Amino acid sequence: MKIRLSLGLLIGALVVLAVGVLGASGAPPAGGLPWQTGIRAVGNGATIEPAVNLTDGTQTFLITPNHSPVFDASPGVPIPAPFKTHSAPLYLVTYPLGSTADANGPFNCYTAGFFDHLASPYNCDHAQIPGIKGHDHLVGVPGSKTPDGDYDVAWHVWVTLFTPKGIQDGASNTRILTLAQLKAAQAAGDVTGFIDTGHYFECAAVSGPVYTGGTPLTFPALP
Repeated sequence: MKIRLSLGLLIGALVVLAVGVLGASGAPPAGGLPWQTGIRAVGNGATIEPAVNLTDGTQTFLITPNHSPVFDASPGVPIPAPFKTHSAPLYLVTYPLGSTADANGPFNCYTAGFFDHLASPYNCDHAQIPGIKGHDHLVGVPGSKTPDGDYDVAWHVWVTLFTPKGIQDGASNTRILTLAQLKAAQAAGDVTGFIDTGHYFECAAVSGPVYTGGTPLTFPALP
């Protein structure tokens, strides 16, 4: 998965992020496999990373073939097929630096180390956002179908950030694992509305053993 976010789009929301208070929660992953984190390579042809089933909060995995189609929308440029008509939403839920929401299981990805010369964890080369500790990918799985949560091999990325209220009241220390929980947090004012990244890409669901059989990847920090 290659998610390139515009810092200009997010900077207004990011400047208000701060350290939250203690507390954490999380749901157990499916199939007895502990929560996994970071991107892994399979041979020389694909990468795999963890995700969360937005219906029930269990763990799933996404495989992205190298050189698969990617599109970043810009004004005046039409969205090409298949993304225009057949993409499903991927909700990228971000957590601020002070969050302890990962106490019971790691986030799908960590990016803070990109900015502090690897003093913090860094195991994903996408969605590097200042002030963010890590994020989860909430997605539909094969067979799921709801008005705003679906499954497809083509995905459209939407980001959410915790608001100042969500940080101050400790909501950012509770992991959001379902779309219902995410919408409840939005309704409570703890999380922003969905921010359209304009980023589209392709990946497909894959089993846990395929992920654990892959090779963990490492990435360089910001020069």
